[in-house]
Amino acid sequence: MSTLEHLAGQWREWRYAHVADMFRPYGWTSLVAQYWLHDGDMDREFELLPGSWSVREGKVIFTPPASGPSLSVDGAYPEGPVEIVPGRNMTYGHGDSRPVYYGDCEVETLVRSTDDGEAIYAVRVRDPKQASDLTAAGITEYPYDPAWRIPARFTPTARVDVEAVTVESGVREVTPHIGTLAFTHGGRDYSIVVLGKDTDAGTVQPVAHVRDRTSGPITYGAGRTIELQFADESGERIDYIDFNYASALPCAFTNFVTCPFPPPQNNLDFEVTAGEKKPVIEVARSLTYQGAGAGF
Repeated sequence: MSTLEHLAGQWREWRYAHVADMFRPYGWTSLVAQYWLHDGDMDREFELLPGSWSVREGKVIFTPPASGPSLSVDGAYPEGPVEIVPGRNMTYGHGDSRPVYYGDCEVETLVRSTDDGEAIYAVRVRDPKQASDLTAAGITEYPYDPAWRIPARFTPTARVDVEAVTVESGVREVTPHIGTLAFTHGGRDYSIVVLGKDTDAGTVQPVAHVRDRTSGPITYGAGRTIELQFADESGERIDYIDFNYASALPCAFTNFVTCPFPPPQNNLDFEVTAGEKKPVIEVARSLTYQGAGAGF
């Protein structure tokens, strides 16, 4: 049984690391653009990037300009068309794509899908100056409250990849469902879907993405995520859900993301007065995807 001092101390260390990660030079708050491509698009040009961009048989291709500044791809300037492999740039801290830069900015590509199931491709730009500017947005939180560390019971299931609706209208993102988590609050029993986030170590981080009655007025409207902890090496036990660790999604700070909404059964009918509140300065929501043939 952990003491209050121990639990609160661990939470403070986590909060410090979490906030630092959000505002790191190439973290989520550094995003400044998100351009969209469809398979078959050819020689598209984007405002903040050099050269042209195409998608050929599911591969995002960058063609450098005939003269002038170009992208640095994996430490070299390409002399001809080159594939930009989807994935977060390794500069982010846990990416899986080759390093791509344009001046101080980091560039990456990703794959999503439309409501009709068509694959679409985005080119993102991260600017460290933007991350520095956004520190004024401010992150505040409720004080640590041990009452929100609630005993829970995890029931694992076979992984199912679900195409979730996102804050970017018309765009869907895969969210892996790996089980359910049961807990009791206020004399009522609840069961929520547990998501699985792949890590660089080849393991799965269990995550609860929830909305509650503070979502919108006090906390971020699209919900908050809570990283859960397996209590065994086999990944079959989770003993607690600690709502003090609830944190806002990246879309609370930027429009250049595709944050999914939580599974329907993860909409809780009570106020969770724990965890992170919405930013002091809120982002005015605007969409970057406008359908076939549309750019940024």
